[in-house]
Amino acid sequence: MALMKQDRDETITARLNRTIDALMPAVIDIRRQLHQQPELSGREKETAAMVAARCRDLGLAVREGIGGYGLLATLVVDDALPWLAFRADMDALPIQESSPVRNYSSQVDGISHSCGHDAHTAILLGSMQAICQLKDQLKHNILFVFQPAEETCVGAAAMLREKLFGDIKPAQIYALHVYPYLPAGSIGLREGAMCAAADMFDVEIKGHGGHAARPHECTDVVLIAAQIIQALHHIVGRKVNPLHPAVLTIGQIHGGHAGNVIPGSISLSGTIRSLHPEVHEEIRTRMDQIIRQTAEAWGATATFTLRQATPVLINDTKLLRRAATLFKQFTPDVNLIEILEPSMGGEDFAEFLYDIPGCLFRLGTGGSPETRYPLHHPCFDIDESSMKSGIAVFTALALQ
Repeated sequence: MALMKQDRDETITARLNRTIDALMPAVIDIRRQLHQQPELSGREKETAAMVAARCRDLGLAVREGIGGYGLLATLVVDDALPWLAFRADMDALPIQESSPVRNYSSQVDGISHSCGHDAHTAILLGSMQAICQLKDQLKHNILFVFQPAEETCVGAAAMLREKLFGDIKPAQIYALHVYPYLPAGSIGLREGAMCAAADMFDVEIKGHGGHAARPHECTDVVLIAAQIIQALHHIVGRKVNPLHPAVLTIGQIHGGHAGNVIPGSISLSGTIRSLHPEVHEEIRTRMDQIIRQTAEAWGATATFTLRQATPVLINDTKLLRRAATLFKQFTPDVNLIEILEPSMGGEDFAEFLYDIPGCLFRLGTGGSPETRYPLHHPCFDIDESSMKSGIAVFTALALQ
């Protein structure tokens, strides 16, 4: 019996490899089309339309306009079988691409797929086609989730609020994210916390502007903002347990119109990340105190707006170990790498994991030096051969 099972698994593995090899040129073409026409979070209209058309071409039922431009494609094998879900994000970033000359660079000024969501969408479309071709081997019905607005951390929650799955309760859900720090085609696995909780925040400081030569007649909001920024950056170093990772970053400041004028207002925006709920709450509390009290001390007013973006992403240990076993069984050529430390990056796939057990994997995309730029870098690109491993592991999970 063991030999018969081994022979059967080898047959399925060979069939899986042949199927994916045949699909790869089309998958690369899809990724390049998406890369040339990136769309920002909440504006993924054309991307979603292309995805919906390809899903329907495969005969899948498609529901569109979920939480914005999100959509769900459904493959039914047998109504009595359990449901398995896969998710990909579709949105791009407001980053001007600055990569070496290539024939698929972004054609939209100021917008690029500098986080690899074009690859995620192409991989899930390729996986969908491979899974449909292997439908006779499936023991699950399959849900394919194409999500908008991941970069703003609102897309997953919006889709769930609009009852993405309806009356269906998926037994498991999976996603992956490209990762330039791992060798191309490898898969990174981590039990437990994979990505940090992330909040976004805005601060507006209002005072009394005037001539730069007469600061005593003004309330200098630039000086106040500088003091607030310095104090905020001390929170992690002096009010957070050093054994609990946390990050506070201010990435945007707006204020003033001329070098000889003290403005009447100034605004700044940033993010906080942590892996522990109590740390997160401590940072929030301290920020509110520092911002309000510093502004009041200099005669200004300040508003602090906090947007709780996404919780800590925690992989299900049992499913992760089972996934590793499946990968070794059906994709033996894929290099599996244990990731020792979680990322401080946020990932709103965590919203799905509140109610559905599942995992996020890392897909290694670093090949040549041109594909090792970090995520969100203007020169970011991937080794496109790595997408084969992404399709292979999704398909292997579907075959469990």
